[in-house]
Amino acid sequence: MKKNNFFNWRFFVIINTIFFISFAIVWKLFDIQVTDKEFLENEGEKKYVTYKNIKPIRGTIYDKNGFPLAISTVSYDLYALKDYSKTKHKLLRDKLGLEIDFPSSGFDKKTLIKKNLDINQINSIKSLKHNKLEIERRYVRHYPLGEQIAPLIGFSGKDGIGQEGVEFIYDNSLSGKEGNEKYYKNAKQEIISKPIVLNIPEDGQDIYLTIDATIQFYAYKYLVESIKNNNAKGGSVVILNNKTSEVLAAASYPSYNPNSANRKIQRNRVFLDSYEPGSVLKPITISEAIHQGIYEIDTYLELPQKILINGKQISDIKKYEELSIAEIISNSSQVGASKIALDLGFDNIAKTYKKFGFSKPQSIGFPSESFGYINMRENISDHEIASLGFGYGITANPFQIAVAYSVFANEGMLHNFNLIKNDDLQFEPIRVISSDAAQAILNALNQVIEDGTGKLAKTKYKSGGKTGTAHKIRGNGYAKDLYISSFVGITPIDEKLLTIFVNIDEPDLNAYSGGDVAAPLFSKIAQNSLEYLEVSNEE
Repeated sequence: MKKNNFFNWRFFVIINTIFFISFAIVWKLFDIQVTDKEFLENEGEKKYVTYKNIKPIRGTIYDKNGFPLAISTVSYDLYALKDYSKTKHKLLRDKLGLEIDFPSSGFDKKTLIKKNLDINQINSIKSLKHNKLEIERRYVRHYPLGEQIAPLIGFSGKDGIGQEGVEFIYDNSLSGKEGNEKYYKNAKQEIISKPIVLNIPEDGQDIYLTIDATIQFYAYKYLVESIKNNNAKGGSVVILNNKTSEVLAAASYPSYNPNSANRKIQRNRVFLDSYEPGSVLKPITISEAIHQGIYEIDTYLELPQKILINGKQISDIKKYEELSIAEIISNSSQVGASKIALDLGFDNIAKTYKKFGFSKPQSIGFPSESFGYINMRENISDHEIASLGFGYGITANPFQIAVAYSVFANEGMLHNFNLIKNDDLQFEPIRVISSDAAQAILNALNQVIEDGTGKLAKTKYKSGGKTGTAHKIRGNGYAKDLYISSFVGITPIDEKLLTIFVNIDEPDLNAYSGGDVAAPLFSKIAQNSLEYLEVSNEE
């Protein structure tokens, strides 16, 4: 009986052991199937599946007429994969003219062996049906106008991301969205399937600028010519269409080649260079005095050749005895501008510059834009107030100055100028001065060219403008041998079509005034631009 009980007990233990082992196995299988399913699937994918991103085509940047300023072209490169054979390499080297030698240890990783394949080379490679070769498509950014427009357009890097200028500002729109595809691999990690597209890439949006490529060409060509002829450091040109509120050209020199991998980036002087403009700002403060009724354009003022303000002398190059307000502009009288500024008062001057768009960001939104300052010092001296009247104690960039002058062309209204064609972001024009005051200034600006300091700005078209010759700052004061020469004008003056600003930075001292250096540059650019636009000659 005891023996029978022993066997029954043993049987019970064995049965229970088998049960628990079976249960454990079933549970583990369940755990693997349910709990670890995602883990195992991921591990399997890592081993037998690979994914690749599909690059979108970056959007094209066009000028207003559809000429490409930045475009992406397709290029094909050849890569050797791991375990690529020496025999195949010798065959390809003869066919394609490969410059890379076969390494003694072979290729241990994906290696570029030929860039920029043509269609014949691609077909030759495909005919080999060699799975250790891979043809990879890439997009190459090309800039047809090169240096002419590089500081404005900028460039995109190897990663396709915009680095400067318009490429940077509108990178999100231009970039598009990447897609992706997957491939199956065998145990040797060789791709054994055609690509399976999971997400189709979304190409970037095209952008149309207001820039006119031909006018940009004239601006840059004559700017470079003037800089070299005057042994100058650099310069800039801005051309605005007053009727459409469009930026037609924005040239800056020195420039750089955006198509070169070894490009040396140069700043865009149009938006990034703020400086004391000097006399080109005289008409702005004077326009406010006319607007407020303090003076009429034909009011005459008695003017000594020299005046002393706070112990500092302000003088004209010659003694005029008396000048009308218009003649103060055409002869660029420092003494006359100082008297008007003092009569206008500091608060009025500061408000005037601000409503003309100075010391605040512009609508373009150029990266790192320098928008200048106005001397707002407490207890500002009379000499400083007088200096504000002839363009010192205030800094501005070339674009701001051009926009300010467009007020005279637009009957006293300040417009926001667009860089993007058909930009949805529209701004209502703001009344800055009366239309009568604007017209009075326009008439005076015409005198500047007809018989004043800007005679060399003449063209076949009736125009108006203002010269500027400003000392540059060196250390704690002004350098007597460093100037910026400027000219800003409106042409044709009756149609009020274009506002053109030009400046030359540090011209040779043999000729450095705005009238001698900048005015002739304005003339060449204005003449060629108007002829290109087929504007009738009013001669």
